[in-house]
Amino acid sequence: MWCRTILFVGLSVGISADEEPFSFVVMSDIHGFTPLSFKPFDNSTKIWIESERILKNIKNNYGGGEFVVMPGDSTSYGGMSEAKIASKLGGNLPHYDAIYQAGVNCHSSTKELFNSAGFDALLPTVGDHELGGNESFRVETIEKKLSTVPAYRQAYVDGFFRDGQQSGPYLFNTPVAGAPARPVGTMFEGSSFAYRFRNVVIISVEAFRLVGDGDANYIDREQGFGGEGAITCDVSGDHLAWFENVLKSARLDSTIKHIFVEAHLPIIQPVRKVNCSGQFMDGADKSEFWKLMNQYQVDIYFAGEGE
Repeated sequence: MWCRTILFVGLSVGISADEEPFSFVVMSDIHGFTPLSFKPFDNSTKIWIESERILKNIKNNYGGGEFVVMPGDSTSYGGMSEAKIASKLGGNLPHYDAIYQAGVNCHSSTKELFNSAGFDALLPTVGDHELGGNESFRVETIEKKLSTVPAYRQAYVDGFFRDGQQSGPYLFNTPVAGAPARPVGTMFEGSSFAYRFRNVVIISVEAFRLVGDGDANYIDREQGFGGEGAITCDVSGDHLAWFENVLKSARLDSTIKHIFVEAHLPIIQPVRKVNCSGQFMDGADKSEFWKLMNQYQVDIYFAGEGE
C-alpha cells in the first residue's frame, strides 16, 4: 500500500577537509497519500499512523534526514472522478474548487507527515497522478480532466511550497549560484525549482506541458512525441532556458560539487514497468533536456514512473 521505490544516497565528498558527509532519501511513486485529501492533518487515520511508522523506521535505521527527493506520484487522483472528489468533500463545492481543496489538503498534510517523522526538507516533483492521471489527459475521455489540471497544479504548489495559502511566500525562492530558483513567467513557475544544500544543487522539474489550447490530442509518431492526450512530456522554451541557466551557474560555482535533477518521467529506455502507465520524456536521449544534463555533467537524474 506504500512506497514502490526507496533509494538511500550517501555523499562523502565535501568542499573542505572538515566538511561532514551527509545522506538523503529518494522515494518514488508512493501513490498512498490520497486519503489525506479528505482527512487532512488527522494523525489518527490508518494512512497517517502506518506512514509515520514507516518513515520513522527509515529515519532511525538509515538516516537521510537532510532532505527527501520525491520524483512524483506521491498521491493518486487517476482513478477518482471530479464528481467523486467533490462528493468526498461534502458535495457543496464546484468541481474545480473541490479539486483544489483536496490537493491542498493532501500535499500540505503530506509535508507535515514527513516533518513529524523527522524529515524537515521535502523536495517533490510533479507526477501525472498529482495532475489527475494521464488517462484523463485525452480529449475524448468521458472523465477527462484537462480543464481542472490548473487546479491540480496550483494545489500541488500551494500545498507543498506555500503552506496551503495561494498568496503565501514561496518556499524555494533563494537564487542558486546567482540563478533564479524557479522559472517565473512560465506555467511551471511554482512546480519547478532549484534548491541548494551545502555543496549540492537539486533541480526539480515538472515536465507535463499542455499543447496549444488543449483541444486536440497530440502525437508525432515519426519523432515519438506525445501520445498522452493533449499534454505532452518535455522541457522546452523558457522552461528549458531556465533549466540551462541553473546548470550553467552551478557549474561556474567552484563550491558546488554535485548536481542532481529529478522529474517524474524516465528518459532512457527500456525501463522495467510494473503497474504503471509507462510514460517517457519526449525525445528520450536525443531531447535538449538530456543533452543539457550531459553538457553540464549532471551527476544523477532521478525519475519515477517505471518501477
